[in-house]
Amino acid sequence: MRVGQNPNRNEKVQIYAPAVVSAIVHLPVLTGYHKQRFEVVQLSLETMRKNAGMECKVMVWDNGSCVAFRSWLLGEYKPDYVVLSENIGKASARAGIVRMLPPDTIVGVADDDVFYYPDWLTAQIDLLKHFPNVGQVSGCPIRTQARWGNKNTLAWAKENAKLEYLKKIPAEYEMDFCKSIGKDYAFHVNYTAKDYDPIIRWGGKVAIGTAHHFQFIGYAGVLAPIVSWDIEAMSDEKPFDNAVDAAGYLRLTTLKRYTRHIGNVMDDDIREEAKRYA
Repeated sequence: MRVGQNPNRNEKVQIYAPAVVSAIVHLPVLTGYHKQRFEVVQLSLETMRKNAGMECKVMVWDNGSCVAFRSWLLGEYKPDYVVLSENIGKASARAGIVRMLPPDTIVGVADDDVFYYPDWLTAQIDLLKHFPNVGQVSGCPIRTQARWGNKNTLAWAKENAKLEYLKKIPAEYEMDFCKSIGKDYAFHVNYTAKDYDPIIRWGGKVAIGTAHHFQFIGYAGVLAPIVSWDIEAMSDEKPFDNAVDAAGYLRLTTLKRYTRHIGNVMDDDIREEAKRYA
């Protein structure tokens, strides 16, 4: 039975913004590994919004977080779009985000422990729009990331641009990343001794010929056929990187660091960065 007509029958829904940045959050408890992650996630979301350098909408996909976090998220942070779900895993959340957006939307997808520096989004969009046939652009140069998922990018650069293998990523960036994942820096230096950064110069702009899956942007329509559903809570990300590459798209990173991995604890250095940029 129905009485009357739905007043929204002839209404238009609010269109999505040209750029939508998102974070996939999982903060189920505030003990153990997650004990100090509340402030990490808060800092990540705050800097993602504040330091974008342009108008954009913010989406949060919450994978089964605790009541305390969801209360802050909805009551204080107030994202433009929010999905509250059980923990369906990172890959499935990423697929849901990308596929709910119009194809021409620039979408940012990130973990919940990323620090964002000023103009992070504008800098990545600059590369996205400048280079041809781009699949992903990320903002955190990491040397080991160039070991996979960039065969097509390097082949294109070798034929169409200037490609050089140099040591351009500062030691500071590498050291900070090691701290964020609990890796010994001295071991990392030895481990990457024979690695070089693929530097691509094309049309007056420079990029590193790879990207990182913990934070990136791209066009929703490009990524939608590539993202996939996965029952694993934290699946291996390399197949996703390789899939973007295999589809024939470029994967690029800004030469300057615009995003940074935090980890599950905020150390003194991150707190100092927060004072400057948050």
